[in-house]
Amino acid sequence: MEWFTTEDKKYRIESLSAATFPGALRVIREAFCQDESVCIGTGVNKNPVATEELLELCADAALDGVSLVAVATSSGDVVAASFNKLQEATSDSSEKPFFEIFAEERCTQSSSRALIEWMAEIDGRCNFFEKYKVDCSLELMFLATLREHRHNNLGTILCRESIKVAKKLKDGPVSKMTVQDLGPNYANMKARDPVAKVPKICQALWTAEPTQKIGKVLGFTVDLRVSLSDFIYEGKSFADRIGREVFAEAAATSIV
Repeated sequence: MEWFTTEDKKYRIESLSAATFPGALRVIREAFCQDESVCIGTGVNKNPVATEELLELCADAALDGVSLVAVATSSGDVVAASFNKLQEATSDSSEKPFFEIFAEERCTQSSSRALIEWMAEIDGRCNFFEKYKVDCSLELMFLATLREHRHNNLGTILCRESIKVAKKLKDGPVSKMTVQDLGPNYANMKARDPVAKVPKICQALWTAEPTQKIGKVLGFTVDLRVSLSDFIYEGKSFADRIGREVFAEAAATSIV
């Protein structure tokens, strides 16, 4: 499903599909896993196996049918992607959220586990479900653009259109992805029922100034701001590995 075409006609925004899934994974592998702050802070950028485990997380999120890609119209290549995840509030305090379960059960590498556990920790500190009194959200999980296509506003457009996807879910699914659509590398992944609840908020972890600017443009409210100097992986702070002081923001916006 096509959602938007840029004014200069150079890019179109589409729902993730079987055809665009390999290109979307390439964006995450080459752009997100190499350049994103927490990927650097946890050493994912230097661990190919950890990168593949994050791609499995993307594959799992793809099954929710709410992820988007930006396609260059001249070539048909995927040049940016937003892997989005429908998150449900746990029914009681003993139930673990999705990210914690994924880190425990499907991460063999300490670096990928550290990144996903960091995501789970920040989500837990904010507790958007309690704050906004909702039982489901759409999380803008992994957002990235290939280096040669940056500075074209694609991140902002992908996030804006993702919010539209979240709003439209009240009328039913907008796209469908199956395990078969993910290709042979993920053929053993368990099929699961789609999330039946409708998101009432969009949430995100903005881990760099460019994405924090996107949040401001789109009206996200920042509920938590943390320094990556405060998080340690294998004896070094995330900021030490990044090489500078970096702040991350947990933010959300109501879509009701």
